[in-house]
Amino acid sequence: MENDKGPAIKAACITLWMLGTVFVCLRLFTRKHIMKNVHVDDYLIILATAFGWANTATAIVAVAHGSGRHTDTLTLGQQGNAKFYTILSFPFGVLSFTIPKFAVAALLSRLLNPSRVHHAFLWGLPWLCLISVIICIIILFAQCTPAAFMWGGAPEGKCISPWVLIDFSIYTGAALSAFTDLYLAIYPAMILWGLQINIRKKTALSVALGIGSISCGVAIYKSTRLDSLASPDFIYDTAVLVIWTAAEATSTVIACCIPILQPLVEILFGRKILSGSSSSYKNYDYHNDRSGDMELSKIGRSGIQHTARTHTLGSRSGDPDLDSQESILPKDSKGTDRKKAQMHGRHITRTDVITVTYDDRVTIDSEQKDQGVTTAM
Repeated sequence: MENDKGPAIKAACITLWMLGTVFVCLRLFTRKHIMKNVHVDDYLIILATAFGWANTATAIVAVAHGSGRHTDTLTLGQQGNAKFYTILSFPFGVLSFTIPKFAVAALLSRLLNPSRVHHAFLWGLPWLCLISVIICIIILFAQCTPAAFMWGGAPEGKCISPWVLIDFSIYTGAALSAFTDLYLAIYPAMILWGLQINIRKKTALSVALGIGSISCGVAIYKSTRLDSLASPDFIYDTAVLVIWTAAEATSTVIACCIPILQPLVEILFGRKILSGSSSSYKNYDYHNDRSGDMELSKIGRSGIQHTARTHTLGSRSGDPDLDSQESILPKDSKGTDRKKAQMHGRHITRTDVITVTYDDRVTIDSEQKDQGVTTAM
């Protein structure tokens, strides 16, 4: 078994992507059936998962032809097919961990309402990663002339040094991709710690949104295995690279899904596991008009004018962890809020007051009706 890593490739890739797919399904269930709203980042995660399974499928076909075994134990036909399908799996693999970065950027742009500079930087990093990955794919298939010479499909040809691809891949993976994952994890934490909310909630939200930093470590470690692309025993030595490519992609996908799942967790466990509150989503009617997102910047449809420098955090009025200021609604003669509760036929309209202060001294007060306020987590 030491001389055959094929079973390990199949077991690792299938297990990792089954786990990733479970999280994606839970994410989609939460978005569609609990939040009643599916966003573009959800479709991007679906696309990344499709690329991941394409990577797994081609890796399995490569194993069937001998991938994971030493080259000298295979026939010439097996060597060619194993190398071809291994090479073919790489584009799907790198796209499966690049596309989720766009999903994270879309989510954070919607949640945090960043400034113009941060917005450009937030989207610029994923685009730079995608461009770099496309260049890697081009180098991969253009390093030999004709390309089929790489896997023995052509009797004659010439190739550039494999270290051209390796060096650029190290830049793309260990430097650019890892830095992007780290930035996308740290940036929301920086914003959250500037908000006047309970320290426990800050920690929980920062951990949930920053769990993508795990992908950073995986990307760096995977880059240490890229030298296998220059190995004379390519079919055997690239087995570990195939496995860690799947690991990086699934860790990124799972990290993208975890922050979205809290409404589902609250329904299943009846309390806020991450935030420590005792209230539950079960108390809400999800068939009402809801924004469908755990957005920090979204406060229903109350008509708030968001600016590039505005950072807001939606909350439920009455949450002891978040309420810190008195009501600013007009009082009636009895001292109660004039619009606190109104009855219209058989419908109840609830009014929530949202007050959030960001560290740049900007305070936003808004009034939210029809139970349209959503919490960050």
